[in-house]
Amino acid sequence: MQKVLGDFIHALRHDGLPISPSETLDALNAAALIGLQNPHVLKAALATTLAKNVAHQTQLSILFDEFFSRHSFAETNELQPDNNENIKTDNGIENSAESEPKTDATPEPNNGTTAQSPLAQQLLNNEKDALQIAINAAAEQAGASQMQIFTQQPVVSMRIMKALGDSQLNQELSELIKDDKNHVLVEELRKKQQLLRQQVKGYVEQQYLLYSKNNGLQLREEHLQKIKLSNIDFSQYQLMLNLVKQAAKKLASLHSRRRKISKRGTLDVRKTIAANAAFDGFLFHTKWKSSRIERPKVFVLCDVSGSVSRTARFLLLFLYSLQDVLPKVRSFVFASDLAEVTDSFRKLDLESAITEIMNTRANMSTDYGHALQDFNELALQDIDNKTTVIMLGDARNNYGDGNTDVWKQVYQRSKRVLWLNPEGHYSWDTGDSIMSEYSPYCSRVEHCSSLRDLTRILGSLLKNS
Repeated sequence: MQKVLGDFIHALRHDGLPISPSETLDALNAAALIGLQNPHVLKAALATTLAKNVAHQTQLSILFDEFFSRHSFAETNELQPDNNENIKTDNGIENSAESEPKTDATPEPNNGTTAQSPLAQQLLNNEKDALQIAINAAAEQAGASQMQIFTQQPVVSMRIMKALGDSQLNQELSELIKDDKNHVLVEELRKKQQLLRQQVKGYVEQQYLLYSKNNGLQLREEHLQKIKLSNIDFSQYQLMLNLVKQAAKKLASLHSRRRKISKRGTLDVRKTIAANAAFDGFLFHTKWKSSRIERPKVFVLCDVSGSVSRTARFLLLFLYSLQDVLPKVRSFVFASDLAEVTDSFRKLDLESAITEIMNTRANMSTDYGHALQDFNELALQDIDNKTTVIMLGDARNNYGDGNTDVWKQVYQRSKRVLWLNPEGHYSWDTGDSIMSEYSPYCSRVEHCSSLRDLTRILGSLLKNS
């Protein structure tokens, strides 16, 4: 029972349900009390212990039916033998349920010739229960529940058939076919062999859906987080949107959380005395100091010029998501002229906001000097020592004046200035890049070309802000 329920809980977690170790123990205890005799009662008990809301209960119900359609509740004998070919019997539970495999049909006469291999005997005798038990055991050894991508299914199916004795059966068929008297027997065995292969294939497909259907998506997400933003095409836009939202929300939680009041840290003497005034000075209740991490002001300047336009779209996605969870973020975009887009992010939906920005501001020639002068007039006076300023750009200025005096004032006012450059270090100060003119007035200068880079750098900065 523990193995079956453990596999089921693994499938639930794979399907996205958050299940803690304590909830797993509760489910195992409930199942031990109820047993496997009544699937409906067991489903209700598991829903009570494992599901946290109505949506989770619905997921659990669907997965329960799918999962246990392959598992036999043979202790109750509720399932008919004719249905056994569609039932997955767990080897750890059912070995003791039946001492011998059932025989549903008597083998037909074969002109005095009998197939000798174990698999051939099981097929001729229609030993469905024994074959299903063997498939379960072989699938576990073949790693059916550990498949990562769907292309592994044929390999796992081949391993299962090999473990069942398919090679010996093929060899035996090659010998039998030499005698014309065995034609009927050979045809019968080949037909049953093909049906067995279809059964194994279906079983492996269900195992993939139960345990591995999301692995491909997870691998894809991990890959997208690592590759350069400029190499991601529009077909990955929706998936990147979800990843960016997750990353922005995670970053927001790092510096907007409250520290818990707990029995540790520094004693708050004043509150402790006040709380125990009624007890003649006896300290029955202690109070501890707690502090709140305030949300800092964050100013973000994003270069959307032609040289970084593909990267800029995903950076704007990040800005939009960050704006949604951090109300003190002010966002600016520029190529030559700089404009604040904070209100656009707040008033428009994601697609409309980014489309408007890219259509009106992006893919133009860059002029950092002019953009910084605009920033000086729009927002420099609002920067103080609680402000974090982040620049997202490649510092390529078309050989113009970089207006570094304004950037120096930004640094002097804030003291927390981060420059994220999508180009590698080897490209800095090559051609029209003036990165070295701005880097002395930055707290940190980082190469940032992927979502993983962006999450790591901003996380380390905002965590300590």
